[in-house]
Amino acid sequence: MASYKRDAGANRDALFGGGGGGSGSGKARSSRPSQPRAPAPQQQTVVSSRPIIPTSTTSNDAELTHTPGPSNIFGGKAPSRTNPLSVLSGQAKIDKMAEAEDYRLKAQKAMTRGVFSRPDPISAGNYYKRAADAYKACGENRLERLHRIASGDVQLGQDAYAIAAQEYIRAAELSEVSDETLMRKRQEMHKLYCDAADAWAQMGEKGRAAEARMKAAFGLIMGDEISKPIEAKALISIEDAIETFVPDPLNRKRNYRKGISMYENPNAVDPDAARREAMELAKQNIITDAFAHEALFKVGAELIKRRHFETALYAYGAGTASLESEGIATVSLGRAYLSETVLTLAMGDTVAASQDFQRFHLQNTAYLTSRECALAEDLIRACTAMDLEALEEARSKSGSHRSAMAHLDPSLRGLVKEIRVSGRAKKGAEIKPTAAKPTNKVATAAQPVKPPVPQISGAELEQELEQGFAEMDDIMNEMGLNDDDDDDIDLT
Repeated sequence: MASYKRDAGANRDALFGGGGGGSGSGKARSSRPSQPRAPAPQQQTVVSSRPIIPTSTTSNDAELTHTPGPSNIFGGKAPSRTNPLSVLSGQAKIDKMAEAEDYRLKAQKAMTRGVFSRPDPISAGNYYKRAADAYKACGENRLERLHRIASGDVQLGQDAYAIAAQEYIRAAELSEVSDETLMRKRQEMHKLYCDAADAWAQMGEKGRAAEARMKAAFGLIMGDEISKPIEAKALISIEDAIETFVPDPLNRKRNYRKGISMYENPNAVDPDAARREAMELAKQNIITDAFAHEALFKVGAELIKRRHFETALYAYGAGTASLESEGIATVSLGRAYLSETVLTLAMGDTVAASQDFQRFHLQNTAYLTSRECALAEDLIRACTAMDLEALEEARSKSGSHRSAMAHLDPSLRGLVKEIRVSGRAKKGAEIKPTAAKPTNKVATAAQPVKPPVPQISGAELEQELEQGFAEMDDIMNEMGLNDDDDDDIDLT
């Protein structure tokens, strides 16, 4: 038993560097001759540096004025991976850089064909990965990114699709926070995420492939102002990424899409047969993974901020179809139905909102008794009757629907306040940075003064009323609705 404790203490000292008491371990350690230990050089050569956090990673969405990167929108690990809390410096960094260079040379040698040897891509891929890890410890973003891409290319050639996709994603996240120009970062992210999506698709991982495709689409708009609309090319790319989650034949909101579906065949001889084949193919390719709808709802929220209501409704329709295909969602599906209603009302189409509410939403039994259904019904009734008071009561913070309002996405919650009893939501209500108030009297006095409203006397007002009544009498006489026609009517 004593020998067991003595061995356990020695193993603990070897693993954790000594320290920590235990029963019987003190004598065991004191009986052994202590060996001199070299001081750890990393404690002297490692300097702490504050991570460079992008401005788009702020926690308050209202403070954002430019579109953040895909990793920040869809939840990535780019800041923690590319900006470590401490990087090597001094002699330790020089040694690590030399180690990375040695791995790079070994990778090149492994890919060289000799007289008695042939290329070894598996070893080369591992060496490239080790070199990238070494450059990561040194804080070399560009060198790490290049070796990640090289490792992914080699692994992809050996049908190691999972490793290749992971390397491409890491390289794309590194490019997101690199020091390159904005256009170069957009092109690199789009290309790398598309390569990762192709690799995941080769493995049959449709969910991961769709997520990578969505990040590639949003990489094209990184750095754009949120108040400005998205370019047509980037918007079509986002719509194509939405269709990778839910094909258009299963999306009831497919008519709001601006692009063309990949399941549509305009040259089909039999349109009905082509439509049935497309529906069968769509049922096989729909993604019903856990939390797949959340990515679509995030896309819809980002599109609402940029006032692309039609494409946002297309995204929410895809999320609704994904939840309906699962068959087990209740609360999330109710919020998806309410989101569709809010977006349709904000677009000024009360008839379409009412039809979808009656034909599809009310067919779900769990939705009938939900608070989201009550809010949607009151909003539709108020807009149909053009009752502004009822609309204000339905979306009031202290009203009976405050719970349903509180559980909506902030962008949708703000959109509910913009719904009008007639017409589309105001176009000038996009998110803008808050302007500072003038503190000096000179700036306040420079503001334009509104002209005074002209006052009308009683005699002039009575004269205008008489002219108005006379004009109405002339119009009614021309239409044959004068008072003389009423005498000819026999009421007996």
